[in-house]
Amino acid sequence: MNMRAFTLLLVLTLSACTTVDDFRKMSATERARRVCERKNDIQQLSAEQRQLAGAIQSSQMDLGRGYKIHKQCHPVRVYGPVTTTCKKVGNLTECTEFRPEAYETRCIETPVSISPDLERQNIQAWSSAQIQVTQRLQEAWKNCTHFVERLSPEEAFQQYQ
Repeated sequence: MNMRAFTLLLVLTLSACTTVDDFRKMSATERARRVCERKNDIQQLSAEQRQLAGAIQSSQMDLGRGYKIHKQCHPVRVYGPVTTTCKKVGNLTECTEFRPEAYETRCIETPVSISPDLERQNIQAWSSAQIQVTQRLQEAWKNCTHFVERLSPEEAFQQYQ
């Protein structure tokens, strides 16, 4: 299961456990945090922020090492140990062999040259974009929390669902 599907499943499972009674017990700030962290615009901006941070970190690592690493992966069939099972039928003994098989991912890493100047330009562009995304994310959080904190627990729960 990929990470995005797992996260979605976890959110759906946890949200099914939260009730309006839980919202009544929460502070206005906690209700706002619960509601706002589920808003699409905040989730998208957070994902964009993580993606930019990852790109910057990856490019900085490439600069430090002097090259990129291209990773090519493919599934490979692997076999487990042979298991022999025998049973006696009358005067005969019948044996069967079983060898489990599974797949594992094997990767080949290949060094690839980089242009240090281009990497630095990319880092600069991503850093500028990251600042803008952070500002938009902070504004979205501020607007959302300001709105939700003024709602009753029941109204906040409706926003949460």
